[in-house]
Amino acid sequence: MKKAVNNIFIVFLMFWTFDALGQQFPISSHYTVNPYSLNPAFAGASNRSEFFMNYRKDWSSIPGSPQTYRINGNRRIYKNMYIGGELLGDQADIFYRLKAGLSYTYRLQIAQDQFLSFGLAGHLYQSLIRIDQTNADLDDPILRNLDRIFNTSYNTGFGLVYNHNKLFLGFGMPIMMRTKEAYLSSYESVFTFERAFDFYAGNKFDIDYRWEFQPSFVLRKTVNQPLVMDFSGLFIYEKQLWLGALYRSTVLFGLTAGASLQNGMLINYTYEVGAGGIHNRSGGTHEITIGIRKPENDTRYNKSRKKRKDSSLQGYQAKSSEKSTVRQKETREKQRVSKTKTKRQKVDRTRRSPSKMPKYAPYEKF
Repeated sequence: MKKAVNNIFIVFLMFWTFDALGQQFPISSHYTVNPYSLNPAFAGASNRSEFFMNYRKDWSSIPGSPQTYRINGNRRIYKNMYIGGELLGDQADIFYRLKAGLSYTYRLQIAQDQFLSFGLAGHLYQSLIRIDQTNADLDDPILRNLDRIFNTSYNTGFGLVYNHNKLFLGFGMPIMMRTKEAYLSSYESVFTFERAFDFYAGNKFDIDYRWEFQPSFVLRKTVNQPLVMDFSGLFIYEKQLWLGALYRSTVLFGLTAGASLQNGMLINYTYEVGAGGIHNRSGGTHEITIGIRKPENDTRYNKSRKKRKDSSLQGYQAKSSEKSTVRQKETREKQRVSKTKTKRQKVDRTRRSPSKMPKYAPYEKF
């Protein structure tokens, strides 16, 4: 009887875990300092190379609660072209998921102080459920050959961002394709990826010469999942210190504090707590980000452009000089031919002219 109860409990745990995956990935609240984590088209938005490390711990009072590790960054490779990469590891008790991705972004200036960025990303996902980490009897027929459930899949993402001065509007599809497991009725359907969409709007306003206010709004929608909305605001002091608050439509509140350190380094911390339901006993959520931003080295691109320009100018000058030399040679040749021709004409006239008549005295003429 005890064995049967254990089997039922394990099966319930499996299905509860599988159902909990509908969120697909934990939601980060640090898009205010690292918008690239939200949308690949944000690469290059700050005109700086960026690298971030992030750690998030949900429901800290519950053993085995979700925790996420994230490393990402982006940099310019040529003119308006940027590349980025991300590595994410997520663990929720016996469930593990790894995500690795690369992105390409092109930033186009459409008017003065207005830019439109296009981003494409490719992702590799590996998911693992460790049944062997439970106290189950793996020799039981129900769980036999299910000590580990493993799956590998691929997907793509897309992003579009409009920027005008301090205003940013973004639309993205972090997951563009619904995976084939979504159509299966077996346990493999727990590895389903549904299409996901998000929308971002943010701006920055000057309060005075020291203070700025940055409001942000994020809307997330996953197919067959509830809509999630974020409202946040940051007060920034002399571009060095900031303090803000967050409200999420899942009845969650958060406080954020951060600072910009020396040599482009920054640190940001968020504490979140929910109201009602499981939040009353789950404890708070902690998230911390450490990053570095380095100004882009425009000198090499300017040098490259100058070198090409100088090379073109030198080539043009060389061609012009060559043409001028040819013209001079042609002119000299014409002059030489003309002189020779003139001399010949004089000689010919001399040869054809009659002999001079002898001089006679007037009286001798007749």
